[in-house]
Amino acid sequence: MASRVQMRFAYFNRLPFNSRETYDLPKSVVALTLARCLQLTEITVPDVVDVRETVTLSCSYDMGTHKLNSVKWYKDEREFFRYSPLMPKSLMLFDVEGVTVLQNSTGQICNQFMCSIQLHRLNIRSSGSYRCEISGDAPEFKLAHGVGNMTVAVKQ
Repeated sequence: MASRVQMRFAYFNRLPFNSRETYDLPKSVVALTLARCLQLTEITVPDVVDVRETVTLSCSYDMGTHKLNSVKWYKDEREFFRYSPLMPKSLMLFDVEGVTVLQNSTGQICNQFMCSIQLHRLNIRSSGSYRCEISGDAPEFKLAHGVGNMTVAVKQ
């Protein structure tokens, strides 16, 4: 008989995320499920920065069996950066108050494992919530994201 593990999960997203229901699944099913998952593994957003600094925001991810469709960065729910490796123009920047992406820097690296960008010309409006969102390609277009808060300190 195959060994079994207990796993809490929301069956096809029909149950609440915090469901206490448990199911016995064969380890092979659990391993297959985990191998296919798209997941954000780490996000780095500095907590407090000096207004004169250039800061690096980064996120790492495991695409599992999915192909990377895009990596998007948001400040306070407004998109300011997009990396889409499948598009002819793979990098796009959007105007968001308080956010200036340092272009053509060696600190900007985006690929199928991680995305690291740098912000410069910080000001008090640069403080806020920064979110990295990754999405897989068709047919599922799975999403994963992480959030970090940054405060810009202005010397008076």
